[in-house]
Amino acid sequence: MTKGSVPTLGVALMEYNDLTGDYGRFSQSDRVGLGSDFVGTFECPASWPFDTVYAVARGGGPRETLAGADSAVQGVTRAVHRLESDADLVIANCGFFWCGWKLLRGSTETPVLLSGLDFLDLALSATSGLIGVLTYSKPCVEALLRDHPGIKRMRIVGFSDLPSWKAIEEPDCSKLGGWTYGSLREEFVTRLESELSDGSLKDVRALVIECVGMPKWRSDIRKLTNVPVFDLMSITKSLLA
Repeated sequence: MTKGSVPTLGVALMEYNDLTGDYGRFSQSDRVGLGSDFVGTFECPASWPFDTVYAVARGGGPRETLAGADSAVQGVTRAVHRLESDADLVIANCGFFWCGWKLLRGSTETPVLLSGLDFLDLALSATSGLIGVLTYSKPCVEALLRDHPGIKRMRIVGFSDLPSWKAIEEPDCSKLGGWTYGSLREEFVTRLESELSDGSLKDVRALVIECVGMPKWRSDIRKLTNVPVFDLMSITKSLLA
């Protein structure tokens, strides 16, 4: 499957103001890519056990991508096509780039996964019960999935109303502050535990993770539930292993 001697992962990046370039190639020993140096994030090359190449989806800032705006659709489409020649698999660092399939479907030669939402049909087929969808924004996912045939079996939980999560919607969030990876994790785990114990996720038989910020807390999720978890990071690592 690999284009070179080792696998290479392509990542289309949401447009934040702290990015240092439009395109870059990195090895797994690199701590800093075009953005975050926090190991466990999609943006950090050291999070991946293979080489990476990144391209920024210009026009796809946080608010544009959440809204599924044309600029985000076009931005992620351009980024994916730019990455295809250098990568064995292309993914995106925001689950809401799922909107890019409007233009990308049928137009790529390299395997592409835009979002954890790409695994919805698999999760729905794997169980006859309810499935939970963990997302940054519940209203935005509900709008995105309103015509999905399996919507009645989905239980959607969002986090964008929580203080730290709301702060990261700003394009300048790294400078403005109001959040840390620790505070994001704390708010995430607290809400997830509540929803699983006596909330909308109490009876789900699988979880699909839209938000790419959540898979790094997979061990926390596993402490709370044993149901199958479909997330982009884990499946990407398996595909290129």
